[in-house]
Amino acid sequence: MQSYNQSVIEVIQHFIYHHPEIAARVEALAAVHTGDNKSYSKLNLLQTFPVYYPHSAGSYQDCAAVTIQTINQMFPFMSSFANYLNGETAPTKKIEDVFPFTPENVQIATDIKALFDKYGSDKGTTHDYFKVYGPILKDRENIKSVFEVGLGTNNTDVVSTMGSAGKPGASLRAFRDWCPNAQVFGADVDKRVLFTEERIKTFYVDQTNPQTFEDLRAPLPDGFDLIIDDGLHSPNANILTLQFGLSKVKVNGWVVVEDIGFIVIPFWEVIAAMMPKDKYEVHIIKTKAAAMFAVKRLK
Repeated sequence: MQSYNQSVIEVIQHFIYHHPEIAARVEALAAVHTGDNKSYSKLNLLQTFPVYYPHSAGSYQDCAAVTIQTINQMFPFMSSFANYLNGETAPTKKIEDVFPFTPENVQIATDIKALFDKYGSDKGTTHDYFKVYGPILKDRENIKSVFEVGLGTNNTDVVSTMGSAGKPGASLRAFRDWCPNAQVFGADVDKRVLFTEERIKTFYVDQTNPQTFEDLRAPLPDGFDLIIDDGLHSPNANILTLQFGLSKVKVNGWVVVEDIGFIVIPFWEVIAAMMPKDKYEVHIIKTKAAAMFAVKRLK
């Protein structure tokens, strides 16, 4: 009987060894009796990162290390692979490479910066985004609609807060003043900062929840001249916003994702490689404090 029990134990141990996620669950269950709370963190890691967790044998510590390594390397390696397949890369450009600093563009950028500064938007201070939006919106009389995700909440309990000194809706007001015939729309996850003013309407959106974008389809028009993502600066949120924006922007209109950390550029190189060149003009732009992903719809 003892040898039989030993064989059963060995089979169980072998199974657990080759299924580390089972081992973590066993340890977490054991923690209920032992009070070892560290075991819960092991279970949480597996539940939190199921896509990146290696489905291979090994100790929890080794598998956890590989998980973190995979998360950090995934998009740099994917970017390299995309460049290998396409035979080209999507180089990060300076603003003037995309929007040349002609006297006209410089004057327009200076004028729109004054409006950003007037209303308290960081697009003209911390960032030099005014050098991008000036040229895009230079035909100001004929701009019909602008939409921006992220109002700049000043409630500090929100992840995407601008801080207590933030000015919600600052850039929306600047765009309204700059484009005298445009309807300006905004959206934010913080319902407390939503507002309505002359030629401005704002709505609720959770950039991590696709259904909230679907809820926006009806109240928002089609054919936007410019759509901006200045909300939650995380790739998953950006992708949902970009997808929605591409479905709502007009031909020759722009969708721009702001505040991309330089370390995240490989992710956007992958996205750029996926986008059909005959439909979209794609730029990864390095600005003063961050990068931008700017897409012009061609057809």
